Formats: sequence, structure tokens, C-alpha cells
Amino acid sequence: MTPQSIHLCGLAAAVFIASSLFLAVVRWFHMCHPYDQKPDYYYPGRPIVAAFHLNALVVIPYALHPESADAWYLARLYLLPVALFYCTIMLLSYFGSVMQWKKWLRPIVLLGGPVALAMLAALVLAVWPGAQMGTVISDTAANGILYALGLLTTASCLFVLRLVLRHARLIDKDDYSNPEDFPVVAARRWMALVGMNMVSYWTAALSDSRSVMAVVMLILSATAGLFLISILHPNRNRPMEESVVALGLEPDAVPDGEGQIYQRSLPLKKRLEILSAVTTVVEEREAFLEPHLTLQDVSERCGYNRSYVAGLIKSELGGFFTYVNRLRVQHVEDYLRDNPSATVQEAAEESGFVSRKAYYAAKAKLQS
Repeated sequence: MTPQSIHLCGLAAAVFIASSLFLAVVRWFHMCHPYDQKPDYYYPGRPIVAAFHLNALVVIPYALHPESADAWYLARLYLLPVALFYCTIMLLSYFGSVMQWKKWLRPIVLLGGPVALAMLAALVLAVWPGAQMGTVISDTAANGILYALGLLTTASCLFVLRLVLRHARLIDKDDYSNPEDFPVVAARRWMALVGMNMVSYWTAALSDSRSVMAVVMLILSATAGLFLISILHPNRNRPMEESVVALGLEPDAVPDGEGQIYQRSLPLKKRLEILSAVTTVVEEREAFLEPHLTLQDVSERCGYNRSYVAGLIKSELGGFFTYVNRLRVQHVEDYLRDNPSATVQEAAEESGFVSRKAYYAAKAKLQS
């Protein structure tokens, strides 16, 4: 490459770093009002997003010395395993917070150990005087580490994307209700962005071309801006999600036909026992008045397997969402009749809804 081309590659890296710093500052300090009153709910991934963009500072050695083989390896390592790992953690920090995917968080976070170690080692090699690649570590070994970590982080990212896609499809099938209103529109948008970034990371790592790296960094700067714009305003309670708005329920993720399968596999006497236990817990003990009642809560209190409880509720009572919110809506009407001076907001909260809006949304959905 000519000196001018090398200079342009460094300039592209500088643009990438500058845009990342700008995005980190905006993401950390800007929150729309009044959502800034509850940042943990409306912006659960904010610290991770800010940290991810700040992490671009490690590419400074490449921006200053794009001709250096050590700095070149650092840039490739940053884009493949490091940035891809951050994409995975960002998905988990937002959607994992919404969906309580705690059991998946630890094994994926543990993957950050070798990724961070490799990045720190590459950073030391890049800033150490003299050429280190080929002497301290062979090119073959260095590339082996890069691709091995790249494959691991790619697998973890694809796994998390699959989890997000699964719950987005549950929204489409109308088998889903969640107290934290799963942001399905944002999920699809972010899955597309992460997919584009994944292709860009691998392209930059495999090409072994500084020109390709420069183009990828400029593309990533643009897509990062689009991503920031999409998350500045909270993606909770969007119109598509309002039909399954925060109603105090967990996913009723029982595929079509599964309830019938459970019904056929159980004797009639057993089915009646389970249904009796469900109605005792939900209706007689008034568990439906609990704002954040979950299907798991009901199955544990009944003392029966969650799958059987879910299947029978779906086949005999119309599904967990319909069953519980039908009782809640009736309770609101009874409460208003017995307390003429009460407001709808008060009646809704006394009946297990998280808000008046949630009550109206549930009532409309039940009547549709």
C-alpha cells in the first residue's frame, strides 16, 4: 500500500474512534424525560452500550500507526471477538433483563475472560517498542487465537439472537404476555444490526486488508449511529406491544396443540385435579390480584408440573393471559360497582393491573 493509502486507513480508524466516543457520551448522559426517572427499566442496557463504545479507545495504536503489524492485529482482534462479544452482552443486558435470562448470563460472561485477556495482550504488543508479531508470537498462533475466539463469540451471539427471535415469534403467535412488555419492534431491528455487524467483523478479520478494514470501520460508525438513534427513546410500550401491554404476567409460551397433547396424555380424573388446584389458587385464594403473577408461581402453588398446568390452562381456560385477565377485568367492574366514588385507576390497581392503561388494553383484547 502507498503511504497515502496507509494514512487514509489510519484516518478511518480515527473516525471510528471519534464516533464511538461521541456515541458513548450521548448514550450515558442523555435519557428522555420522564423515562430518566426509571433508567433501570427503560434503559437496562445503557451502561453496556456506553462501555462498548468507550472500548474503541483500544484501537488508538492502529489509528496512529496503521502500518504496524502489531497494531493491525490489535484492530482485527478488536473487531472480531471483542466487538462481537460486546454485541452479545448488549443483547443480554437489554432483552435478558426483560426476560430474566439469568441462567444464560454466567456462561456467556465467562467467555469474556479469554476475550479480555487476548485483547490486553494484543494491546501490550501494539504499544511495546519494536515489532512483536513474528518474534514474541508467531502469525499462525496469533491468527489461531483470533479465529478460535471469533468462533466462540459468534456461537454465543447466534445463541442469544435465537433466544430473542424465539420471543419475537411468540409475540406474533399471540401466545405471550409479559409484565415488562417485550420490545418486539426493537428486537427485530437490533437483530438485523447485529447480523450486519457480525458479517462486517468477519469480513474485516478474514480479508487481511487494511483497505477493507477502513471501509468496515466507516460502515460500523454509520450503523452505530443508527443503533444509537433507535435506543435514545425507550422501546417499551410501543404500539405493537400495547396489545400485550404490562399486565403482570410471564410468557404463556405453550405452542399451538400442546395443550391438547397434555390433555390426551392425562386421565380425566388427573386433569380435573389439576384444574381444581389451579382455580383454587388463582380464584379462591385470589392470586390473580397479584400484579406480577407468573405461570411458574401458579404451578408451584398447585404442586404440579408447569407443562401440565400450562397445557390445561391453555386448552380448558383459554390461556394464562385470557384466564387471569378475565378475572381481573371482572374484579374491576365489581369494585367500581361496590365503590361508586372510586376511580378507574384505583380499581385497576386493586384488581391486579399495573395501570389504567393496562386494564383498558386487556379489556379490549378480551373483547376482540
